[in-house]
Amino acid sequence: MPTLVEVVLQEMGESVAEGTITAWHKRVGETVQAGEALVDVTTDKVDVEVPASAAGTVTKILAAEGATVKVGAPLAEIDTDKISGAKAPALQDPAPQSAPDVVFRAS
Repeated sequence: MPTLVEVVLQEMGESVAEGTITAWHKRVGETVQAGEALVDVTTDKVDVEVPASAAGTVTKILAAEGATVKVGAPLAEIDTDKISGAKAPALQDPAPQSAPDVVFRAS
């Protein structure tokens, strides 16, 4: 049975409730490394690259380019069993005081 990891739109600040998918860096069937940029999201305040939360193969894209999604909404699924024939570990959740791992770009 595959081990699926869901990639969600993380919270980006108190006043940011949603974001719009602007570009996918990976397609279904492509391999991704943990921490690698998976999708670009824009909000009314900031543009971010959402990283893959685990290494594996993208099995589903749940939000199309141009779609507006709420914080916490699922964006994609990654099968961690489908990488180099071995199970790949998921990234560990950061400590509560840690900032999210996002790249900010001026809009």
